[in-house]
Amino acid sequence: MMDSVAGSRSTRFMMEGVGARVIRGPDWKWGKQDGGEGHVGTVRNFESPEEVVVVWDNGTAANYRCSGPYDLRVLDSAPTGVKHDGTMCDTCRQQPIFGIRLKCAECNNYDLCSNCYHSDKHNLRHRFYRISTPGSERVLLDARRKSKKIAVRGIFPGARVVRGVDWQWEDQDGGNGRRGKVNDIQDWSAASPRSAAYVVWDNGAKNLYRVGFEGMADLKVVNDAKGGTVYRDHLPLLGEQGAGKTGPHGLQIGDQVNVDLDLEIVQSLQHGHGGWIDGMYECLGTTGTVMGIDEDHDIVVSYPSGHRWTFNPAVLTKVINKPPGPSASHSVTESTTPQFVVGDLVQICNDVERIKILQRGHGEWADAMLPTLGKVGRVQQIYHDNDLKVEVCGTSWTYNPLAVTKVASSDTNIQGAASGERLSALLKKLFETHVSGDVNEELVKMAANGDAQKVEECLKRPDADVNGVFASHTALQAASQNGHIEVLKILLRHNADVELEDKDGDRAVHHAAFGDEPAVVQLLAQAGADLNARNRRRQTALHIAVNKDHVGVVRSLLELGCHPSLQDSEGDTPLHDAISKKRDDMLTLLLDHNADIMLTNNNGFNALHNAALRGNPSAMKILLMKLPRPWIVDEKKDDGYTALHLAALNNHVEVAELLVLVGKADPDLQNVNLQTALHLAVERQHTQIVRLLVREGANLNIPDKDGDTPLHEALRHHTLSQLRQLQDVQDVGKLLMGLGSQGADKKSSASIACFLAANGADLTIKNKKGQTPLDLCPDPNLCRALARCHRERMVQNSVGDELWDSSEGGMESSNAGEQLDECLVCSDMKRDSLFTPCGHVACCTACSPRVKKCLVCREPVVTRVKIEECVVCSDKKASVLFRPCGHMCACDCCASLMKKCVQCRSQIDQMVPFIVCCGGIGNISRVNL
Repeated sequence: MMDSVAGSRSTRFMMEGVGARVIRGPDWKWGKQDGGEGHVGTVRNFESPEEVVVVWDNGTAANYRCSGPYDLRVLDSAPTGVKHDGTMCDTCRQQPIFGIRLKCAECNNYDLCSNCYHSDKHNLRHRFYRISTPGSERVLLDARRKSKKIAVRGIFPGARVVRGVDWQWEDQDGGNGRRGKVNDIQDWSAASPRSAAYVVWDNGAKNLYRVGFEGMADLKVVNDAKGGTVYRDHLPLLGEQGAGKTGPHGLQIGDQVNVDLDLEIVQSLQHGHGGWIDGMYECLGTTGTVMGIDEDHDIVVSYPSGHRWTFNPAVLTKVINKPPGPSASHSVTESTTPQFVVGDLVQICNDVERIKILQRGHGEWADAMLPTLGKVGRVQQIYHDNDLKVEVCGTSWTYNPLAVTKVASSDTNIQGAASGERLSALLKKLFETHVSGDVNEELVKMAANGDAQKVEECLKRPDADVNGVFASHTALQAASQNGHIEVLKILLRHNADVELEDKDGDRAVHHAAFGDEPAVVQLLAQAGADLNARNRRRQTALHIAVNKDHVGVVRSLLELGCHPSLQDSEGDTPLHDAISKKRDDMLTLLLDHNADIMLTNNNGFNALHNAALRGNPSAMKILLMKLPRPWIVDEKKDDGYTALHLAALNNHVEVAELLVLVGKADPDLQNVNLQTALHLAVERQHTQIVRLLVREGANLNIPDKDGDTPLHEALRHHTLSQLRQLQDVQDVGKLLMGLGSQGADKKSSASIACFLAANGADLTIKNKKGQTPLDLCPDPNLCRALARCHRERMVQNSVGDELWDSSEGGMESSNAGEQLDECLVCSDMKRDSLFTPCGHVACCTACSPRVKKCLVCREPVVTRVKIEECVVCSDKKASVLFRPCGHMCACDCCASLMKKCVQCRSQIDQMVPFIVCCGGIGNISRVNL
């Protein structure tokens, strides 16, 4: 029972420790993987109670020991959600204390949080108890006065960072490799303090990113920053057991849970508790592990696939693993799964087809495991899901416990000499090569194991066949995949057939590519192997090497002259695969060896189409730089889609920018439905793509097969509920600024419609049903907004051409002046707010606080000044802007008499009339000194 309790605590610690921030510990022996002493990392997950995976802030990820030898110390456990209810830090007043609690051993009821403790708060001569988790054993620490302090470095304020291993925020950072600066360490959620970093990217974007929350690392440091100092030896070692965290639902971290309810009930209960998506179907009938409990008491469950889902606790059923009773060993109902302990000797299943099935979801099967079949190994480790790590044939593999058979226990307390003799005889027999007597089996296993001497001996036997098959493989194929050059030379010397295929049609060269063995590829090529041979999936060795990320084999195959552009059964070339795998190095290699960009797969996608579809900007850039003919950028699929259509359809902004700016793609090409890329972007409400295409000169008035322009499309998809949102003054103001700021609704059809109208979309074009865009707009407020946007566009054009456009009903100058005096946002009040530094007047004082960019010139607004009456005559409103000081403090009559600003006494170089400040036409006078 004590072992059971200890195991339970160990499991809870494993689950609860995920997300902890750590530094190197006392038994560290891994050089500078962490970046040096004091550099910080994040606990990603536990492989077992003895082994933990850490992602260091510098991006390195590796496994470390956390039992017996302790490689790590816990710097901060607050990101894991560990909290001490009912406590308060007596210095910073944090309540409750998250992370490690320090309790003074010499004062009555005095607590510090970890930050205050290491910041030297309270008396340094006093000793403290360290309490890692609620209910855990207190550890008495030495006084801080005589203890060693070290600096910690990593992702702290001031650090320069790029995207990390868990990045999933598209191109918020401006693109892969772009840098930003950490401004602050904040809470990702209320239940996970100090688990995120607030970053300002070099492109101006700002956001919060995970650094510890649920073990995630969204960022990687390129220039680290100092995060203060800590008493190194006062930090707990990662691996010290802590109490579990239990919610009111009775579940705690580490519990195994099932979803046993009907799907409809589950979906109903999930409302307001994380929701339901199709990817969650894996949870039905699969046991998961509780990884976290959020502040709403919802449960975060991890599944074998690696996915984590949030559940309403009412959906989950706890799996009860009852400990065996006193007579469990004699029970007729005991589990058919053998019980193992570390040190047990086990024999691996000899049936290759059966073990392939058993290995699914239990470490999976690899052909390199072939030599272990029938062999005896020793259990090194037992994982929490009962899978076994077995040392066998000089390597270690993970096995399903049903795929092995126990042949001897680790218990050496065998009574009697006879028992000892029987055990010795058993082990001697079991450690011999396990074959059925079939010489082909022995030859293939020896070749796979790299035993050149035994292969030579085996081939001397009269019944030996150098091309004999065992488990669907020849000796040459097995040796090729495992890179045994000496064995290969022996087999080739005995005339082994390099072109024999296994059951999947793979030849020796395919196996060499799969095993990442470029030297074997070269040897096989010298022996006359066909480097362009295809397997049953029509894949060449080059396809396999690209898909397996084996760049060395790719380089060898291309240098040896293999064809770079053969197509597999799906029509994909290695170029398609390199783009899908996001391997720019392989892509460049293939293009340098004249891979054909124009070949299309079974779905009609060439390499450019594939890069656009996948949203791979780096691949697109390489392809555009190496295009043999520039017109390829506009090549269409059978349905008329170009690469730009695909980028617009899927909202791949950076790819679209490259196609337009670098590739000079034609934005006005139409597909079979006569839709341009702009039609598709508007239909999907991809506002960044819309802005890009409009900015780069796309025609806004091209009709599709139904006669609809993009503006028709925007208004057709606009719902009545969205229309009502436009009645809010603030939203209209943002629309007029060109789709607003980052905070605006980027999926608003109304925003897109106003933007199109403001940039020249024709409001009068009729579709094949005789409808104009305004006919599709049932809301008069939106109609007025569209007309206003269009009118402002006309005014701006007239300013640019230095002509007054009177096309709208032949309006007179006085009428234009009245229009220019009207607030661009509410249209009710007069303009009376001066924007600086641009000096434009666009709206009234009531609306101006909502405006972030000037509605006339689109420049950021720094300050807003209400235009008051003339400070000289007090009869009229101030209406002349003085340059360079930027003050508007006098009317036109009084200003004409001035050479210095009456407000700041600085020299006046120019006087700008009010109508010009509003975006109209007027004479800017210069002051002669």
